[in-house]
Amino acid sequence: MKLIDSRNNCISRGEILRVKGKYPYEELVDFMVFETMEKSNPYGLMVTSGYKAGLILVYLPKISNISGGLDKNWVVSNWKQWVYPDCDVSEVYLINGYAAK
Repeated sequence: MKLIDSRNNCISRGEILRVKGKYPYEELVDFMVFETMEKSNPYGLMVTSGYKAGLILVYLPKISNISGGLDKNWVVSNWKQWVYPDCDVSEVYLINGYAAK
């Protein structure tokens, strides 16, 4: 489901934002919401696909938080400034984590 079409106002820890990547990323790149354990910046995004997997993309400001995770509306409104300007937010997919095998 596209992020902008999600009816849920909260993006929770473990959920994935899938975007069309540009160099130095692959064609598609996944960013996972993670808890930073820092009070000043409780959530961030980590790359979970391709060559850059395991690297932190960004620590998001506290204003981006709502109870249980990230405020979807804040993420959409601040996509270009805070997340990944090389892919328009209208092309971002929200995935409910990875399935364990």
